[in-house]
Amino acid sequence: MRLFVLYADDFGEKVIGNMVNLPDFCRACDLACASCRVKYSCFAPDVCGAFRVSNDLPDVIDDPEEYLPRFLPHVDLLLAIGLHPDLLAALPTLAQTAHARAAIVPIEDPKWCPPSLQSELRHSLGGLGIESAFPKPFCDLDTSAGGLVEAFVRRYQIGRPVIEVSLACNLISEVRVVRSAPCGSTWYVAQQIKWSAADDLEGLEQVISKAHHGYPCTASMEIDSELKDTILHKSGYIVRDAVEQAVVKAAKTQAPPVRSPNHGVYRS
Repeated sequence: MRLFVLYADDFGEKVIGNMVNLPDFCRACDLACASCRVKYSCFAPDVCGAFRVSNDLPDVIDDPEEYLPRFLPHVDLLLAIGLHPDLLAALPTLAQTAHARAAIVPIEDPKWCPPSLQSELRHSLGGLGIESAFPKPFCDLDTSAGGLVEAFVRRYQIGRPVIEVSLACNLISEVRVVRSAPCGSTWYVAQQIKWSAADDLEGLEQVISKAHHGYPCTASMEIDSELKDTILHKSGYIVRDAVEQAVVKAAKTQAPPVRSPNHGVYRS
């Protein structure tokens, strides 16, 4: 798959850094790094280009072309992250120029893509035969979208987090990231929850929340009119659900403890 990333926020660099798996991208374990991200491929060859739009922009932009790249390679999918709404309005033209078949517009802040603009873009892109997705936040994107957007989630293993855990004496002994939040925070949370008690949901939620904020999650704390909550809170609920689902699944499948003749407990 061929990708081009247009971004105007540091969040865009986090997404790119996660996808290309930079050697120093994750520092969750410091000197005790277990190299868990080695299992995640480097997708740098798929990124045909990235363009950071200046943040020094007027309130109203009459000529978007002045601030956007003059040339776009032919790609399969465009990622537009944190663009000024007047620049984002030019996305259908950009996608057509790049011969893109899909566009993803993550919404980490309500101001990035208001509902009216989202509706307009979805209609315009659809009229050109271009798939679109507007995940709010980006870590809410899953495989239900279908088409090339679904292929994007499956290939790069990013979107709505999916993890697996192993339990030892009711403690989370191992965590495997199946699909990470696009910013890479799931890898960090995975390391922080190790050796937490699986049956202490309140304590586990506190560990998840601290890790989620400590990564840190950069989603907006402004109340979103559609969510009736902050986007940061929603991203926190998403990773919490991923951990809790993994713990429930592990608890159902793990072997029960075996009692020794001397009444000690060990696991087979």
